[in-house]
Amino acid sequence: MADKQPTIALIWAQFSAYHVDRLQAVGQRLAGRARVYSVEVSSKSAVYAWAPSNEVKGTEKIRLFADARYEDIHFLKRWAAMFRATRKCDTVYIGIGYNEPDALLLGLTLRLAGVRVIMMTASKWDDRPRRSTFELIKMLLLSPFSAALVGGARQMSYVRFLGFRRRQVLPGYNTVDIERIRLQAHSIVGERKPAFHERAFIYVGRFVTKKLLHHTLNAYAAYVRQAGPASHRLEMIGSGELEGELRAQCDQLGISHLVDWPGFLDAPDVAARLAHGLALVLVSREEQWGLVINEALAVGLPVIASAQVGAREALVRNLENGFVVEPGSEDGLTRAMLTVAESEAGWEKLSQAAQDRAWLGDTQRFADAVELYTFPDSTAVAERHARFEAAISPLRG
Repeated sequence: MADKQPTIALIWAQFSAYHVDRLQAVGQRLAGRARVYSVEVSSKSAVYAWAPSNEVKGTEKIRLFADARYEDIHFLKRWAAMFRATRKCDTVYIGIGYNEPDALLLGLTLRLAGVRVIMMTASKWDDRPRRSTFELIKMLLLSPFSAALVGGARQMSYVRFLGFRRRQVLPGYNTVDIERIRLQAHSIVGERKPAFHERAFIYVGRFVTKKLLHHTLNAYAAYVRQAGPASHRLEMIGSGELEGELRAQCDQLGISHLVDWPGFLDAPDVAARLAHGLALVLVSREEQWGLVINEALAVGLPVIASAQVGAREALVRNLENGFVVEPGSEDGLTRAMLTVAESEAGWEKLSQAAQDRAWLGDTQRFADAVELYTFPDSTAVAERHARFEAAISPLRG
């Protein structure tokens, strides 16, 4: 009798293109060796305006609630549906934040049912002020999880602090399909490369307080004053509650004629804009990861990131493929803008270094981690994953 194939499920509250990227990478990697379920709680949420996902190639997709928003479904109803869908699996990966009670309850009940449960998270210590009492409670609540799949070095350190010292913790969670990004960009822009002076600074994301966008506009205005007629434009891609304030600020600063507001764009259009950009600007005071950095590197776009951004250690090397500034430092951001725009030759070096580092943010790193958890004796995968860990270490990479 042939050995039974392992059965795994990966759960998120809502699927974006990023989640589908990871799921399809796992489905392709484990094809013929494991049965993979993609479990989406709902296609809608109050936070993200993502279009509903379609099939997830290489996996068996399960959508638990088709029409309701995730937040509008009672947590016990969410838990019951998730438990029914996954209780017969060998391993379940939970990507719903542990701040949600249904995620914690699911981890506990699945563990009691004999299922191995793996937490997927991008959380790190410096995301927000931490209280020791609450952290101790969190350690207890996370005790049912057998292992963790995290973003990078800071995320690994924080999860180990939360009681995973003897439980395996692997990086590779926060990834995108690099080839998809490149193909989407090429499908829109083709082979045309814009002239250096046509390239713009680009922000992509929600217009919310933690992104420090008021500081970004102040820094950009200072850059314009110093760069003069040679100033590169700024594109503010996205939407959110602060848009009115930000537009008014541009008027006050006298830079409205240089700032574009394309609105919320689909993934292919974002990829195309990034491919024609000068630098991505993401200087949040709180950012667990920042997947748009993975996308930027895929198309060779240098990055200006704050030290708080979770992807910073793994994907951004200061003065190599971008610049790292302190959150809230307008002068530091202005200087970074002036430097990246200083010469086309210098920019080309930054761009090439960005492309060279893109593999670290690819979904194959996620598939490597899942394969190691499923088939721990995979020597070649273990060696490749070790090289990946070394490369993303701030001390070794």
